[in-house]
Amino acid sequence: AVRVQPLGDAPPMTWAESLAVNYTDGIVVLHRGRIVYERYFGALGPRGEHLAMSVSKSFVGLLAAALVAEGRLDPQAPVSRYVPELAGSGFGDATVEQVADMTTALDFDEDYAAPGSRFLAYARAGGMFWRPPGDDSPATVAEFLRGVAKQGTHGEAFNYRSPNTDVLGWVLARVSGQSLDALLQDRLWSRLGVEADASYGVDAGGTPTAAGGLNLRLRDLARFGEMMRLDGRLDGRQVVPAAAVAAIR
Repeated sequence: AVRVQPLGDAPPMTWAESLAVNYTDGIVVLHRGRIVYERYFGALGPRGEHLAMSVSKSFVGLLAAALVAEGRLDPQAPVSRYVPELAGSGFGDATVEQVADMTTALDFDEDYAAPGSRFLAYARAGGMFWRPPGDDSPATVAEFLRGVAKQGTHGEAFNYRSPNTDVLGWVLARVSGQSLDALLQDRLWSRLGVEADASYGVDAGGTPTAAGGLNLRLRDLARFGEMMRLDGRLDGRQVVPAAAVAAIR
């Protein structure tokens, strides 16, 4: 029954009304580790997996921060040190930190609706959009990344571009010697006390789509958030280094 005032000229509405206006599929609210509010709508229920979309980036970023905190990943190293295949792309001379922070300078505009936007080719490469007959755009995310050119100077400004996280996922796979899904399983999923499996969407080459492909239950997403709130600890166990959480903050 709590009333909220939306931005703009919209009239006040209740919290419950806001969930419908925002097309909410499900919501879980924790207070000091306990569920105090949980609702599901439409096709989603407590046992359903929901596509995390770009929240997937938070998992990849945390894995990177953990490997940096452990000294296994050098944030100042150029991407090409870990992924030589990207040496000729716009990512090649960017540092791992610039990729993680999205301060790379790239010829890529993440405009979902602009005519001619390269995002459509990127989404098709990741298996997110249908590929029409005769389409000759890159067939996998790796192929797309190799074709992204540099435009400007890295490190000067933040610009939200999803391909950065796919590059970071590629770096993590090389550093760890594991696929991204296996790394997530070992470092997070097996340690969070989750109640269900998660899954990744993959491109045509079978590579997990790091920037937006994670699917999981809402309660398990809440566990992840609670772990972050507690400086990387959950149920008395240090899941990730506290330094990784501090670096993200």
